Amino acid sequence: MKNWFRKDLKTKILSVLIAIFTWIIVSNLTNPMVSRTFNNIPVTILNEDFLDENDYTLKSAIRNYVDVTIRGRQETVEKVKIGDFLATVDYSQITSVSSRALELAELDCLVNGVVIESYTPTSIPIQLARNKVGTFEVVLENNITMKPGYVLYNTSLSQGTMQIFGEESKINSVDSIKAVLELKDLDRDTTKQVPCKVYDKAGREIPEFSKNLTVNVKVEVAKEVPISLVTRGRLAADYIETSRLINPQKVLVRGSTEAMEAVDDIKTEQVDIDTIDSNYAASVGLVVPDGLELVNSPDEITVNINIEKLVVRNIEFGSDDINILNARNDATLIYEIITDRLLLQFKGRQAEVSAIRADSLRPAVDVAGLEEGTHKLQLSINVPSQAKLLQKVYADVKISKTPEVENPPDVIEEP
Repeated sequence: MKNWFRKDLKTKILSVLIAIFTWIIVSNLTNPMVSRTFNNIPVTILNEDFLDENDYTLKSAIRNYVDVTIRGRQETVEKVKIGDFLATVDYSQITSVSSRALELAELDCLVNGVVIESYTPTSIPIQLARNKVGTFEVVLENNITMKPGYVLYNTSLSQGTMQIFGEESKINSVDSIKAVLELKDLDRDTTKQVPCKVYDKAGREIPEFSKNLTVNVKVEVAKEVPISLVTRGRLAADYIETSRLINPQKVLVRGSTEAMEAVDDIKTEQVDIDTIDSNYAASVGLVVPDGLELVNSPDEITVNINIEKLVVRNIEFGSDDINILNARNDATLIYEIITDRLLLQFKGRQAEVSAIRADSLRPAVDVAGLEEGTHKLQLSINVPSQAKLLQKVYADVKISKTPEVENPPDVIEEP
């Protein structure tokens, strides 16, 4: 039996070798080794948060695919799909902002029986920038027109500064953040959401930073109204008010829209000027209606009332200075003013009565329709507007017939 195994061993080994060789030949003919290239295999990014955690940003999108060549039996290779590959790149390889490439990890194919012959690229180029947070003041530019009588009292922003996150070089180029508010015919408080724009140092807008950037602007208005001085009583006899000055003449008030719309002036507390005979000066309080308050204005004003004592000026006229009006022009009557002197008394301010010229008064009597006799006639005077004639003045006028002239005797001529 032992000899039998030894006797057939060589034959058996030879048979096995022949079988293997035959299988290899058949396999190579029916299922040969082949290579295949797959394009655009997606690359998975590992540790993607590494950029934000270290304040890096990509200046441009990276290439996120590779081309892979594999080798294996035809039947196996034909079963391989793009999704069977695992290609990764790890952002944690970045050591500084100067890093220029990321090495791909060894590619893996999830299908057994194939090997990866090559892949390209083996590294992915990158271009990095350092991120930065910049804090900038928000500048409000008003383009507001007010309704007549109203003034812009105050504007305030919901936030006076804003933070912008982005590439360091771009953040360093930022000059300002501006919010432009457009309102017309404003007469009430309002709050408006205003878009903001970011500008560089050359005055150009940076749209990527301006996007979705807004601020709430609160606008407060006030109304400017005049002050009305309230007085009671009369000055002492023979005194006149020459001027009244108040300072300030206007104030600003704030309140509800309805309250501001209703107010036309602010009155003072009552000032008693009864029987005063000298200039008046005092501080007087203001009476502010309910629902309103004074803003940027004093609650008292200064009042100065100047007064002056009236004086009397006498002006005399002789009978020859008086004109006779509407006398008959048929020479049948003689008109004669028989009052020798007439006294006119004017009352007024010293400067004004002193300026009266006698020749401007043009005194006259009107004799229209009067017949013979002596008549007491009121003198008509051109009274100056700045003075007062204290009493009526009368003149006695005598009217008589013109004497008849006798005719001379006839003269008889001798022959």
